[in-house]
Amino acid sequence: MLSARVSTDTRVTLHTVPLPTLCHPHALLVRVASCGTNPKDWKLPAGILQTIRPSSDPGFSDGMNSGDDVAGYVAAIGPRVTEFRVGDRVAGLHELGVEDGAAFAEYAVVMDWVAFHLGPDCAPPRPLPVLAPESDSAHAASVGGVGDFSAGGGIGFDEAATVPMACLMAVIGLFMMLRVTPGPWAPLEGHDADDEDNKADEGKQRPLVIYGAAGAVGAYAVQLAQLVNVHPVICVAGRGMEFVRSLLDEGKGDTVVDYRLGPDKVLQGIKDALKGRLLMDAFDATSENGSFINLSRVVAPGGHISLVLPAFRPEIPSFIRQSATMAGCLWKNMAVHAKSEKRTLGRLDAGQNGREFGLMYSRLVGLWLREGKLKPHPVVVVEGGLRGLEKALQDLRAGHASAVKYVVRIGETKEITEGEEELTIAWENTCLK
Repeated sequence: MLSARVSTDTRVTLHTVPLPTLCHPHALLVRVASCGTNPKDWKLPAGILQTIRPSSDPGFSDGMNSGDDVAGYVAAIGPRVTEFRVGDRVAGLHELGVEDGAAFAEYAVVMDWVAFHLGPDCAPPRPLPVLAPESDSAHAASVGGVGDFSAGGGIGFDEAATVPMACLMAVIGLFMMLRVTPGPWAPLEGHDADDEDNKADEGKQRPLVIYGAAGAVGAYAVQLAQLVNVHPVICVAGRGMEFVRSLLDEGKGDTVVDYRLGPDKVLQGIKDALKGRLLMDAFDATSENGSFINLSRVVAPGGHISLVLPAFRPEIPSFIRQSATMAGCLWKNMAVHAKSEKRTLGRLDAGQNGREFGLMYSRLVGLWLREGKLKPHPVVVVEGGLRGLEKALQDLRAGHASAVKYVVRIGETKEITEGEEELTIAWENTCLK
Protein backbone atom coordinates (compact mmCIF):
# COMPACT_ATOMS: atom_id res chain seq x y z
CA MET A 1 0.00 0.00 0.00
CA LEU A 2 0.99 3.64 -0.35
CA SER A 3 2.06 5.53 2.77
CA ALA A 4 3.36 9.06 3.38
CA ARG A 5 6.32 9.89 5.59
CA VAL A 6 6.90 13.33 7.10
CA SER A 7 10.50 14.48 7.68
CA THR A 8 11.94 16.68 10.40
CA ASP A 9 11.68 19.72 8.12
CA THR A 10 8.07 18.88 7.06
CA ARG A 11 8.87 17.42 3.69
CA VAL A 12 6.62 14.54 2.62
CA THR A 13 7.63 11.51 0.59
CA LEU A 14 5.51 8.57 -0.55
CA HIS A 15 6.54 4.94 -0.03
CA THR A 16 5.18 1.49 -0.80
CA VAL A 17 4.92 -0.46 2.45
CA PRO A 18 3.22 -3.67 3.66
CA LEU A 19 -0.29 -3.50 5.05
CA PRO A 20 -0.30 -2.91 8.81
CA THR A 21 -0.91 -5.89 11.06
CA LEU A 22 -3.67 -6.27 13.62
CA CYS A 23 -1.39 -6.83 16.57
CA HIS A 24 -4.07 -6.22 19.22
CA PRO A 25 -7.33 -8.19 19.75
CA HIS A 26 -9.32 -4.92 19.86
CA ALA A 27 -7.80 -3.46 16.69
CA LEU A 28 -9.64 -2.39 13.54
CA LEU A 29 -8.01 -2.27 10.12
CA VAL A 30 -9.58 0.68 8.29
CA ARG A 31 -9.42 1.38 4.56
CA VAL A 32 -8.84 5.11 4.78
CA ALA A 33 -11.12 7.37 2.76
CA SER A 34 -10.13 10.64 4.44
CA CYS A 35 -7.58 11.56 7.07
CA GLY A 36 -7.32 14.75 9.08
CA THR A 37 -4.24 16.80 9.88
CA ASN A 38 -3.09 18.33 13.16
CA PRO A 39 -0.18 20.53 14.28
CA LYS A 40 1.18 17.42 16.02
CA ASP A 41 1.68 15.83 12.61
CA TRP A 42 4.62 18.12 11.82
CA LYS A 43 5.79 18.57 15.42
CA LEU A 44 6.23 14.85 16.07
CA PRO A 45 8.67 14.18 13.19
CA ALA A 46 10.49 17.38 14.15
CA GLY A 47 11.12 15.83 17.58
CA ILE A 48 9.78 18.78 19.58
CA LEU A 49 7.02 17.02 21.52
CA GLN A 50 7.90 16.16 25.11
CA THR A 51 5.66 13.15 25.72
CA ILE A 52 5.71 11.54 22.25
CA ARG A 53 8.91 10.50 20.56
CA PRO A 54 9.52 9.59 16.92
CA SER A 55 9.55 5.95 15.98
CA SER A 56 12.75 4.00 16.69
CA ASP A 57 12.49 2.56 13.17
CA PRO A 58 16.00 2.61 11.64
CA GLY A 59 14.41 4.09 8.54
CA PHE A 60 13.35 7.22 10.36
CA SER A 61 15.86 9.20 8.31
CA ASP A 62 13.15 9.13 5.63
CA GLY A 63 10.62 10.57 8.09
CA MET A 64 7.61 8.92 9.66
CA ASN A 65 3.90 8.50 9.07
CA SER A 66 2.61 10.84 11.78
CA GLY A 67 -1.11 10.95 10.90
CA ASP A 68 -3.74 9.85 13.42
CA ASP A 69 -7.22 11.08 12.33
CA VAL A 70 -8.88 8.27 10.36
CA ALA A 71 -12.22 7.94 8.54
CA GLY A 72 -13.13 5.10 6.22
CA TYR A 73 -14.43 1.52 5.99
CA VAL A 74 -13.59 -1.34 8.35
CA ALA A 75 -11.53 -3.87 6.38
CA ALA A 76 -10.72 -6.36 9.16
CA ILE A 77 -11.24 -6.72 12.90
CA GLY A 78 -9.40 -8.26 15.83
CA PRO A 79 -10.79 -11.37 17.57
CA ARG A 80 -12.28 -9.43 20.52
CA VAL A 81 -14.00 -6.70 18.54
CA THR A 82 -17.76 -6.96 19.02
CA GLU A 83 -19.26 -3.58 18.07
CA PHE A 84 -17.85 -3.22 14.54
CA ARG A 85 -18.11 -5.32 11.41
CA VAL A 86 -16.25 -5.40 8.12
CA GLY A 87 -17.74 -2.76 5.84
CA ASP A 88 -18.87 -0.40 8.62
CA ARG A 89 -18.30 3.32 8.05
CA VAL A 90 -16.19 4.52 10.97
CA ALA A 91 -13.84 7.17 12.24
CA GLY A 92 -11.22 6.78 14.92
CA LEU A 93 -7.95 7.89 16.43
CA HIS A 94 -4.75 6.01 15.69
CA GLU A 95 -2.37 5.68 18.64
CA LEU A 96 -0.06 8.68 18.76
CA GLY A 97 3.62 7.99 18.16
CA VAL A 98 3.08 4.47 16.78
CA GLU A 99 4.04 4.49 13.13
CA ASP A 100 2.59 1.10 12.20
CA GLY A 101 -0.95 1.63 10.99
CA ALA A 102 -0.79 5.44 11.02
CA ALA A 103 -3.32 7.51 9.09
CA PHE A 104 -1.41 8.95 6.11
CA ALA A 105 -1.83 5.75 4.12
CA GLU A 106 -4.34 3.58 2.28
CA TYR A 107 -4.94 1.49 5.41
CA ALA A 108 -4.69 2.42 9.08
CA VAL A 109 -5.21 0.76 12.46
CA VAL A 110 -7.34 2.12 15.32
CA MET A 111 -8.43 0.46 18.53
CA ASP A 112 -12.14 -0.14 18.98
CA TRP A 113 -12.28 1.96 22.16
CA VAL A 114 -11.35 5.12 20.23
CA ALA A 115 -13.55 4.50 17.18
CA PHE A 116 -17.15 5.38 16.42
CA HIS A 117 -19.80 4.65 13.80
CA LEU A 118 -20.65 7.27 11.18
CA GLY A 119 -24.07 5.97 10.25
CA PRO A 120 -25.30 5.02 6.75
CA ASP A 121 -23.84 6.32 3.51
CA CYS A 122 -24.90 9.91 3.04
CA ALA A 123 -25.73 11.77 -0.14
CA PRO A 124 -22.94 12.51 -2.65
CA PRO A 125 -20.46 14.85 -0.99
CA ARG A 126 -21.11 18.55 -1.49
CA PRO A 127 -18.26 20.69 -2.87
CA LEU A 128 -15.79 21.71 -0.18
CA PRO A 129 -13.04 24.35 -0.25
CA VAL A 130 -9.78 23.05 -1.67
CA LEU A 131 -6.23 23.80 -0.54
CA ALA A 132 -4.33 24.05 -3.83
CA PRO A 133 -0.54 24.11 -4.07
CA GLU A 134 -0.55 27.79 -5.03
CA SER A 135 -2.90 28.98 -2.26
CA ASP A 136 -1.50 30.87 0.70
CA SER A 137 -3.93 30.07 3.48
CA ALA A 138 -7.42 29.03 4.41
CA HIS A 139 -9.82 30.30 7.03
CA ALA A 140 -13.38 29.84 8.15
CA ALA A 141 -14.76 32.63 6.00
CA SER A 142 -14.05 30.51 2.90
CA VAL A 143 -15.95 27.52 4.22
CA GLY A 144 -19.50 28.72 4.72
CA GLY A 145 -20.71 25.81 6.82
CA VAL A 146 -20.33 22.18 7.67
CA GLY A 147 -23.62 20.75 6.53
CA ASP A 148 -26.74 19.58 8.31
CA PHE A 149 -26.40 16.18 9.92
CA SER A 150 -29.94 15.49 11.08
CA ALA A 151 -30.92 12.70 13.45
CA GLY A 152 -30.23 9.31 11.91
CA GLY A 153 -28.19 10.71 9.04
CA GLY A 154 -24.70 9.65 8.06
CA ILE A 155 -21.59 11.79 8.43
CA GLY A 156 -19.31 12.28 5.45
CA PHE A 157 -15.75 10.98 5.64
CA ASP A 158 -14.22 14.43 5.14
CA GLU A 159 -16.15 15.92 8.05
CA ALA A 160 -15.60 12.83 10.20
CA ALA A 161 -11.83 13.11 9.72
CA THR A 162 -11.88 16.43 11.62
CA VAL A 163 -13.28 14.81 14.76
CA PRO A 164 -11.17 12.11 16.50
CA MET A 165 -8.05 13.91 17.74
CA ALA A 166 -9.55 17.36 18.32
CA CYS A 167 -12.82 16.24 19.86
CA LEU A 168 -11.28 13.63 22.15
CA MET A 169 -8.69 16.18 23.27
CA ALA A 170 -11.55 18.56 24.12
CA VAL A 171 -13.35 15.76 25.97
CA ILE A 172 -10.23 14.97 28.00
CA GLY A 173 -9.68 18.63 28.79
CA LEU A 174 -13.22 19.37 29.97
CA PHE A 175 -14.29 16.09 31.58
CA MET A 176 -11.07 14.35 32.70
CA MET A 177 -8.86 17.30 33.59
CA LEU A 178 -11.03 20.31 34.47
CA ARG A 179 -14.08 18.19 35.32
CA VAL A 180 -16.46 21.04 34.56
CA THR A 181 -19.29 18.55 35.22
CA PRO A 182 -19.25 14.89 36.28
CA GLY A 183 -20.19 14.09 32.68
CA PRO A 184 -22.75 14.83 29.97
CA TRP A 185 -25.38 12.98 31.99
CA ALA A 186 -25.12 15.69 34.65
CA PRO A 187 -25.43 19.06 32.89
CA LEU A 188 -25.32 22.16 35.03
CA GLU A 189 -28.60 23.76 36.00
CA GLY A 190 -29.13 27.44 35.38
CA HIS A 191 -31.03 30.09 33.51
CA ASP A 192 -30.30 32.89 31.11
CA ALA A 193 -27.85 35.35 32.61
CA ASP A 194 -29.98 38.29 31.43
CA ASP A 195 -33.23 36.99 32.96
CA GLU A 196 -33.97 39.38 35.85
CA ASP A 197 -36.29 36.84 37.48
CA ASN A 198 -33.49 34.34 37.80
CA LYS A 199 -30.55 36.34 39.15
CA ALA A 200 -30.41 34.00 42.13
CA ASP A 201 -29.52 31.19 39.76
CA GLU A 202 -26.41 32.95 38.50
CA GLY A 203 -24.57 31.31 41.38
CA LYS A 204 -25.13 27.99 39.63
CA GLN A 205 -23.22 29.17 36.58
CA ARG A 206 -19.66 27.97 36.14
CA PRO A 207 -17.68 30.30 33.86
CA LEU A 208 -15.24 28.64 31.49
CA VAL A 209 -12.55 30.35 29.43
CA ILE A 210 -11.42 28.61 26.23
CA TYR A 211 -8.25 30.11 24.79
CA GLY A 212 -7.78 29.34 21.10
CA ALA A 213 -11.46 28.65 20.48
CA ALA A 214 -11.26 28.89 16.68
CA GLY A 215 -8.95 25.89 16.41
CA ALA A 216 -10.45 22.44 16.17
CA VAL A 217 -9.71 21.45 19.79
CA GLY A 218 -11.03 24.74 21.13
CA ALA A 219 -14.12 24.73 18.92
CA TYR A 220 -15.09 21.21 19.99
CA ALA A 221 -14.59 22.29 23.60
CA VAL A 222 -17.04 25.14 23.00
CA GLN A 223 -19.62 22.71 21.62
CA LEU A 224 -19.12 20.27 24.49
CA ALA A 225 -19.58 23.08 27.01
CA GLN A 226 -22.88 23.94 25.34
CA LEU A 227 -23.99 20.31 25.62
CA VAL A 228 -23.52 20.31 29.40
CA ASN A 229 -24.90 23.83 29.91
CA VAL A 230 -21.64 25.40 31.10
CA HIS A 231 -22.02 29.19 30.89
CA PRO A 232 -20.76 31.75 30.37
CA VAL A 233 -18.26 30.35 27.88
CA ILE A 234 -15.69 33.08 27.35
CA CYS A 235 -13.65 32.41 24.22
CA VAL A 236 -10.40 33.94 23.04
CA ALA A 237 -9.83 33.88 19.28
CA GLY A 238 -8.50 35.93 16.37
CA ARG A 239 -9.32 35.60 12.68
CA GLY A 240 -11.91 32.93 13.42
CA MET A 241 -14.00 35.07 15.78
CA GLU A 242 -17.15 34.96 13.67
CA PHE A 243 -16.98 31.19 13.43
CA VAL A 244 -16.58 30.93 17.20
CA ARG A 245 -19.48 33.32 17.75
CA SER A 246 -21.71 30.99 15.71
CA LEU A 247 -21.11 28.26 18.34
CA LEU A 248 -22.04 30.40 21.36
CA ASP A 249 -25.23 31.19 23.25
CA GLU A 250 -24.91 34.91 23.88
CA GLY A 251 -28.21 34.87 25.78
CA LYS A 252 -26.41 32.94 28.52
CA GLY A 253 -23.46 35.29 28.70
CA ASP A 254 -21.18 33.56 26.18
CA THR A 255 -18.79 35.86 24.35
CA VAL A 256 -15.56 35.98 22.35
CA VAL A 257 -12.52 38.19 22.99
CA ASP A 258 -10.03 39.16 20.27
CA TYR A 259 -6.49 38.23 21.32
CA ARG A 260 -5.08 40.49 18.59
CA LEU A 261 -5.96 43.50 20.74
CA GLY A 262 -3.16 42.60 23.15
CA PRO A 263 -2.88 41.00 26.61
CA ASP A 264 -4.40 43.90 28.57
CA LYS A 265 -7.48 44.04 26.32
CA VAL A 266 -7.85 40.26 26.53
CA LEU A 267 -7.70 40.40 30.31
CA GLN A 268 -10.24 43.21 30.47
CA GLY A 269 -12.56 41.45 28.03
CA ILE A 270 -12.55 38.28 30.15
CA LYS A 271 -13.18 40.27 33.34
CA ASP A 272 -16.08 42.13 31.71
CA ALA A 273 -17.67 38.82 30.67
CA LEU A 274 -17.23 37.35 34.17
CA LYS A 275 -19.28 40.17 35.70
CA GLY A 276 -17.68 39.69 39.08
CA ARG A 277 -17.81 35.90 39.12
CA LEU A 278 -14.72 33.91 40.04
CA LEU A 279 -13.02 32.05 37.20
CA MET A 280 -12.01 28.57 38.32
CA ASP A 281 -11.68 26.76 34.97
CA ALA A 282 -9.63 27.64 31.90
CA PHE A 283 -8.85 25.42 28.92
CA ASP A 284 -5.79 26.60 27.00
CA ALA A 285 -6.19 25.06 23.56
CA THR A 286 -3.24 27.14 22.32
CA SER A 287 -0.61 26.88 25.09
CA GLU A 288 1.76 29.12 23.14
CA ASN A 289 2.60 32.79 22.69
CA GLY A 290 1.79 33.75 26.27
CA SER A 291 -1.73 32.34 26.34
CA PHE A 292 -1.26 30.71 29.75
CA ILE A 293 0.29 33.90 31.12
CA ASN A 294 -2.85 35.81 30.17
CA LEU A 295 -4.99 33.13 31.80
CA SER A 296 -2.93 33.11 34.99
CA ARG A 297 -3.78 36.80 35.45
CA VAL A 298 -7.51 36.12 35.62
CA VAL A 299 -7.95 32.61 37.06
CA ALA A 300 -8.81 32.77 40.78
CA PRO A 301 -6.68 31.16 43.52
CA GLY A 302 -7.50 27.47 43.65
CA GLY A 303 -8.51 27.52 40.00
CA HIS A 304 -7.27 25.24 37.25
CA ILE A 305 -5.65 25.78 33.85
CA SER A 306 -5.34 22.77 31.55
CA LEU A 307 -2.93 23.12 28.62
CA VAL A 308 -2.76 21.10 25.43
CA LEU A 309 1.06 21.27 25.30
CA PRO A 310 2.69 19.53 28.26
CA ALA A 311 5.32 21.41 30.21
CA PHE A 312 5.48 22.89 33.66
CA ARG A 313 4.93 26.63 33.31
CA PRO A 314 6.70 28.51 36.11
CA GLU A 315 4.92 31.67 34.98
CA ILE A 316 1.65 30.25 36.36
CA PRO A 317 1.39 31.07 40.10
CA SER A 318 1.56 28.14 42.50
CA PHE A 319 -1.95 28.88 43.78
CA ILE A 320 -3.35 27.91 40.36
CA ARG A 321 -3.38 24.25 39.43
CA GLN A 322 -1.94 23.43 36.02
CA SER A 323 -2.34 20.20 34.09
CA ALA A 324 -1.75 18.87 30.58
CA THR A 325 -4.52 17.54 28.35
CA MET A 326 -2.94 14.61 26.49
CA ALA A 327 -4.59 12.19 24.07
CA GLY A 328 -1.89 9.62 24.85
CA CYS A 329 -3.69 8.74 28.09
CA LEU A 330 -6.24 6.84 25.99
CA TRP A 331 -3.66 4.09 25.42
CA LYS A 332 -1.14 4.29 28.24
CA ASN A 333 -0.54 5.74 31.68
CA MET A 334 0.97 9.13 30.89
CA ALA A 335 1.85 9.78 34.52
CA VAL A 336 5.29 8.30 33.90
CA HIS A 337 6.06 11.48 31.98
CA ALA A 338 4.78 13.77 34.72
CA LYS A 339 8.08 14.08 36.61
CA SER A 340 11.70 13.56 35.75
CA GLU A 341 15.02 14.94 36.81
CA LYS A 342 14.83 17.67 34.22
CA ARG A 343 11.19 18.69 34.06
CA THR A 344 7.81 18.54 35.72
CA LEU A 345 4.83 18.32 33.41
CA GLY A 346 2.06 18.24 35.99
CA ARG A 347 -0.90 15.90 36.06
CA LEU A 348 -1.44 14.27 32.69
CA ASP A 349 -4.35 11.90 33.16
CA ALA A 350 -6.71 10.20 35.58
CA GLY A 351 -4.65 7.06 36.14
CA GLN A 352 -5.10 3.72 34.40
CA ASN A 353 -8.64 4.23 33.10
CA GLY A 354 -7.92 5.86 29.76
CA ARG A 355 -9.31 2.93 27.77
CA GLU A 356 -12.64 3.00 29.59
CA PHE A 357 -12.79 6.78 29.29
CA GLY A 358 -12.11 6.58 25.55
CA LEU A 359 -14.67 3.85 25.02
CA MET A 360 -17.43 5.81 26.74
CA TYR A 361 -16.78 9.14 25.08
CA SER A 362 -16.03 7.82 21.58
CA ARG A 363 -19.48 6.22 21.58
CA LEU A 364 -21.03 9.46 22.82
CA VAL A 365 -19.18 11.52 20.22
CA GLY A 366 -20.45 9.25 17.45
CA LEU A 367 -24.00 9.49 18.83
CA TRP A 368 -23.86 13.29 19.10
CA LEU A 369 -22.58 13.56 15.53
CA ARG A 370 -25.29 11.32 14.13
CA GLU A 371 -27.97 13.20 16.05
CA GLY A 372 -26.66 16.60 14.99
CA LYS A 373 -25.82 17.70 18.54
CA LEU A 374 -22.15 18.01 17.58
CA LYS A 375 -21.05 19.65 14.34
CA PRO A 376 -17.83 18.68 12.54
CA HIS A 377 -15.18 21.36 12.19
CA PRO A 378 -15.11 23.31 8.88
CA VAL A 379 -13.20 21.40 6.23
CA VAL A 380 -10.69 22.35 3.56
CA VAL A 381 -9.83 19.43 1.25
CA VAL A 382 -6.18 19.08 0.28
CA GLU A 383 -5.74 18.95 -3.47
CA GLY A 384 -3.96 15.86 -4.81
CA GLY A 385 -4.49 13.48 -1.93
CA LEU A 386 -1.25 12.49 -0.21
CA ARG A 387 0.65 14.53 -2.80
CA GLY A 388 -0.86 17.66 -1.21
CA LEU A 389 -0.05 16.67 2.38
CA GLU A 390 3.27 18.54 2.43
CA LYS A 391 1.56 21.82 1.54
CA ALA A 392 -1.06 21.30 4.25
CA LEU A 393 1.48 20.52 6.98
CA GLN A 394 3.70 23.42 5.97
CA ASP A 395 0.68 25.73 6.17
CA LEU A 396 -0.05 24.39 9.66
CA ARG A 397 3.57 24.93 10.65
CA ALA A 398 3.43 28.52 9.37
CA GLY A 399 0.17 29.21 11.20
CA HIS A 400 -1.82 29.93 8.04
CA ALA A 401 -4.90 27.85 8.89
CA SER A 402 -7.65 29.54 10.88
CA ALA A 403 -10.90 27.89 11.98
CA VAL A 404 -10.52 25.10 9.41
CA LYS A 405 -9.21 21.56 9.30
CA TYR A 406 -7.14 20.31 6.36
CA VAL A 407 -8.37 16.90 5.20
CA VAL A 408 -6.69 14.52 2.75
CA ARG A 409 -8.75 12.25 0.50
CA ILE A 410 -6.47 9.25 0.13
CA GLY A 411 -8.11 8.02 -3.06
CA GLU A 412 -7.26 11.25 -4.89
CA THR A 413 -3.54 10.49 -4.71
CA LYS A 414 -2.22 10.14 -8.27
CA GLU A 415 -0.46 6.82 -7.70
CA ILE A 416 -3.58 5.29 -6.15
CA THR A 417 -5.90 6.62 -8.84
CA GLU A 418 -3.66 5.29 -11.60
CA GLY A 419 -3.41 1.92 -9.86
CA GLU A 420 -7.20 1.65 -9.65
CA GLU A 421 -7.52 2.53 -13.34
CA GLU A 422 -5.04 -0.23 -14.24
CA LEU A 423 -7.01 -2.75 -12.17
CA THR A 424 -10.24 -1.69 -13.84
CA ILE A 425 -8.76 -2.06 -17.31
CA ALA A 426 -7.34 -5.48 -16.44
CA TRP A 427 -10.72 -6.60 -15.07
CA GLU A 428 -12.55 -5.36 -18.18
CA ASN A 429 -10.09 -7.13 -20.47
CA THR A 430 -10.57 -10.36 -18.53
CA CYS A 431 -14.34 -10.09 -18.86
CA LEU A 432 -14.13 -9.53 -22.62
CA LYS A 433 -12.09 -12.71 -23.20
